[in-house]
Amino acid sequence: MNGEPVYGIPPDLIRGPTAEFLPLAGEVNWGMAKFGVAALRDRGAPPIKMGIIDTGIDDSHPMLAPSFQGAKDFTGSSRGYRDVNGHGTHVSATVCGVNPAMGVAAGFPCYHGKGLGDGGSGGSGLIDAMWWCIEQGCEVLSNSWGGGGQSAQWEREFQKMADAGVWLIFAGGNSGPNTPDTDWPGRSPTLINVAALNSDLSPASFSSAGAKIDTAGPGVGIWSARAGGGYQQMSGTSMATPFVAGVLGLYRANLKALGRPVPKNPDLRAMLFSDSTDTHTPGDDRRTGPGWVTPLLLSLNLTPDPPPIGG
Repeated sequence: MNGEPVYGIPPDLIRGPTAEFLPLAGEVNWGMAKFGVAALRDRGAPPIKMGIIDTGIDDSHPMLAPSFQGAKDFTGSSRGYRDVNGHGTHVSATVCGVNPAMGVAAGFPCYHGKGLGDGGSGGSGLIDAMWWCIEQGCEVLSNSWGGGGQSAQWEREFQKMADAGVWLIFAGGNSGPNTPDTDWPGRSPTLINVAALNSDLSPASFSSAGAKIDTAGPGVGIWSARAGGGYQQMSGTSMATPFVAGVLGLYRANLKALGRPVPKNPDLRAMLFSDSTDTHTPGDDRRTGPGWVTPLLLSLNLTPDPPPIGG
C-alpha cells in the first residue's frame, strides 16, 4: 500500500571474505561448540518445520538442497524466490543447513518466504511471507530485518501469530550501543529480540542497545552458504538471529518429542531470561538482555521429572 513503512536488512551488515570450500568445522560457526548446541541436537528429536523470511534462497546450494521444502516470492522480483542478494541464503543455512558445523537445526525442513526484495528491503509482503510460512506448518520463524517504524496493524498481526503458538525471532539491529532503542519490530513485546556477540562473548560493537533485548547469539565472523555457490563470512545481528532461531527450533522439537507443553511467546521470553548465561552487565541490560541463549540450560529443562519421594 502507498505510504507503508519500508523494512530491510539492518544497516551496516558486514560482508566478509568468501571461499569456494567450507573452512574447517571449528571455524565455520564458533558458537556451535562455545554455546554447546550438541546438548540439544544430540537428543535426536524429530525435526520441526522452520521458516525464514528474507531475500530469497539458493535452493540448489549443497548446504540447503536436502533440507529445502519450499519457497514463495512476495516482492514481485523477476527472479522469483531465488536469492540474488546473498543475505537470505546465508541466514537460511545458519538455521537449517545440513552440515552441523553450519546449520544449528541441521537438516530441519526449511521454508523461505521472500519478503525482502533483491535490494534487501520490503513492505507488507513481509507479513504475507510470515503467514505463508505458518500455513506451511512452520513453528519457528527467523527474521533478520527491521527498522521501518512501528505499525499498530503489524503489531496485531504479530499477536495473532504468537497466539497461534508460533515463535517469532527478530534481529535487534546494527546501530551500535548509543542508540535509544533497538530496531522495530524486534522490540515489540510479542517478539524475541536478538543482540549479537563477539567470539569472546562480549557485545558486538555494532549491536544495537535497547530496553527490550531478550537474548543474544553469535554475530561476528559467521561462515555460511553463499548464493550462487561457495561460502561467505558475515557479521551482524542478522547472523545472531538465525542461530537463536535454530537453537529454539531444537528446543521446541525436543519439547514436542517428550510430550511437554510448548510455551507461547510471553512464557518463552520468561524462560529465556532464566535459561540464558549472563555475559555483560549482571542482570537484564541494554546490550545483551539477560545474556546468551544457552542450549545446555535449555536441555536441563528436558530431563525426565524425578520420581516422587518414596516412589
